[in-house]
Amino acid sequence: MNSLIHRFMFLAVALPVLFLSGCSFFGDSGDPMEALREQVRRTVADADRVEEMLATVDLIDRQLIESAEVLVEAARQERVLLLDYDSTPQDFEALFSEAARKRKTLQEATLDAHLDFKAKATAEEWQSILPVHASAITMRVESLVVATIAERG
Repeated sequence: MNSLIHRFMFLAVALPVLFLSGCSFFGDSGDPMEALREQVRRTVADADRVEEMLATVDLIDRQLIESAEVLVEAARQERVLLLDYDSTPQDFEALFSEAARKRKTLQEATLDAHLDFKAKATAEEWQSILPVHASAITMRVESLVVATIAERG
């Protein structure tokens, strides 16, 4: 329980630094997912596959947003329980179980979308897209967590 609070405190301090240092990698927009979309457009010649891959990038982005919201909402609810004198260990266990279930479902869906995205690329295209893909996903997650924490407190 305490480690979750510490993780969020660390993220609140460390991620803005990481985010700001990484924005230059993603060009003018600073949007890592847009950089990934641009890499797909530059790398893949087949217009139909480009559209399919871009739709998958959008799906992954939505799933990442939802995952960040689940994490932050669980932390918010944990804080409510911590401040409630009458909360029980069962209240915490129910909260953590539900949050873990939601995260697992989203993680599985995101992995499926990632594998679908990869399957749509040739091996050569994938090698070109992979560095931007890996960085974009990492930076997107970091920026979502920071933004959600700042928004919801």
